[in-house]
Amino acid sequence: MTVATELQRLFAMANSEGKARAERTGCVDRLHHVQAARAALSRLDAPSLRDSPEATRLALGQGSSQ
Repeated sequence: MTVATELQRLFAMANSEGKARAERTGCVDRLHHVQAARAALSRLDAPSLRDSPEATRLALGQGSSQ
């Protein structure tokens, strides 16, 4: 690798900080949503959890299993 190529690589990496921060923020936001969903699921009672496969099928547009 030439010095010029290495300098280009280093500048490109140094200039990608904003993108990296934005991606990290997006990941953290998704993790917060995952945690909130898990917390909500943990509060469901057993009948609701048993009904969930049917709700999933309906949400995916696969119709009823009955």
